[in-house]
Parts: sequence; C-alpha cells; structure tokens
Amino acid sequence: MAYHINEIYLLTAENVRILDHNKMKLLFSFILCLLAGCGTPDQIYLHGNIPIKAPFYIDVYNTHTGTRVLSDTICSNNINQQIGILPKGIYQLIVSWDRDILRPQEVERFARQPELGPPKYFISTTFWLDAIESDNYKLLLDSSYQQAELQELLMARNAGESIKMKVISDGKNNRIYNKYLALVDHYKTENRHQKDSLLQSAHYSGLKLIEDLEPSNALLAKDWLVNVKAKLVKDEIDFMKNNIDNEVISYIYHIQVNSEVDFERYREVYNLFPISVKKNLAVWNGNN
Repeated sequence: MAYHINEIYLLTAENVRILDHNKMKLLFSFILCLLAGCGTPDQIYLHGNIPIKAPFYIDVYNTHTGTRVLSDTICSNNINQQIGILPKGIYQLIVSWDRDILRPQEVERFARQPELGPPKYFISTTFWLDAIESDNYKLLLDSSYQQAELQELLMARNAGESIKMKVISDGKNNRIYNKYLALVDHYKTENRHQKDSLLQSAHYSGLKLIEDLEPSNALLAKDWLVNVKAKLVKDEIDFMKNNIDNEVISYIYHIQVNSEVDFERYREVYNLFPISVKKNLAVWNGNN
C-alpha cells in the first residue's frame, strides 16, 4: 500500500511539475505575443484636411470584394478617423458633400428616382492599405484649393479629372502603388490634352464634328485613344515587371486582367509570379 501511495505521490508531483512547466511556456509565449504583436493587425487611422465646409462624407470600399468598410459623416475640416481592422489590399476612398447647384437633367433624374438621393460633389482615389506596414494613412490633395474652386472644377466638362487626391503611408507597398497611380494619371492627362487639342482644331476650323477635320486630324481622332492606351499598357507592364517582388503588384494585376484578351496582354507579368501568387490569383478568380 505504501508503495502505491508513494507511486501516486510521485505521479502527482510529476504532473504538477509538467503543469507548471506548461504554464511557464504559455506565459512566455503570451509575453512574446505582446512584444511582437502576435501578427495581429492594429487599428487603422485616416488623417487629413479637406477645404470643405462641414459636414461632408467619407466612404471606403474594398476593391477586391466591393464591400463598403466605412461610411461616416465628418463634422470638421480635420479628418482623424479610425477605420477599424482591415485586411491588406487596395481600397477606394470617396469624399463627397452636398451640391448647391444641379443641372436640369439631374433635377429630372432626382424627381424620377428620389431614392437615389440628391447629386453630390465627389472626389475619389484608391490606395494600398496594410496594417502590418503602417497603421496611419494621410489624405492629401495635390494643391491648396478653396471649396468654390473644387466645386467649379467638379462641375466642369472633365468632371474634376485635374483634381488629384492620394492616401499615403510610410509603407513600401503604399509608395509603390502611388507611383503606379502617378503613371496612370500621366496618361489620363495626355489623353485629356489630346482630346482638347482635337476640339480646338475643330473649333478653329469652323467645324462641329471631329469627323469633318482634315485627313491627318481625322486619323488622329480615330487613333489617339488607341495609341495612348497602348503606351499605357506597355508602361504598366514594365512597371509591374520592375516591381514584381512586391506584394501590391499581384493586386494591380488582378484588377487589370478581366478577360482572356487581358491575360494575353499581361502574360509576361503573370509568368514572373511565383507559384504561390499564381495559386492566389486562381482562388480570387474562382471566387469572382
């Protein structure tokens, strides 16, 4: 009996020792998690200053899922908004505010479909977000605008294409994505300038239709958009190839490739992706 009691005592003591050892391991792991953050994304904050009389509205969408992840009314020119814990990816930010001027067709549309709400002024951009890289994002405009100036540009024929807004952070992928947006904006500007040049040529020729221009201008009218797009695609491909090791590139690629024609156009980019990225792209496409 004493032997069994001693054996039980030894087993109990060993269990207590193992339990204490496991407790210490758990405690040590917990401390490491606190120090390292356990890979858990932080809360993400959006900061900025918009020269618009409050209130105005901000909406943030995940471009991959189409889900709106934030919708809020801002009651101050200074934005200091917590936007939660979000998965990394490309997001769209929309800043809007109420319009005091409506076009006749907009009044008619609102009368027919009041559920859509009255028209608003909109400025939008997309940006790369990754809480591991950075939990602070800053909204910037490309110039010091007054509200009246913004509204005049937004009501113009080009609907505010000249207004540039971006969201920056100190993350590497965010910087690369903003360089990509600058590349695209360059071609949008070139596109707009060529279009304006064609319209001016028509005006100075006393003509109303681009089709009636001189043969050289008519050829330009037919091909200018195709040429601009071809140059853009080439520069996009070069940009993606030069930055292929950065995670944001697969997200840009996924947005750009929506058909077999697109796939062939960007095939040389796809061929450079590692197997893991190709598998992710296959999953994303399968979920769409």
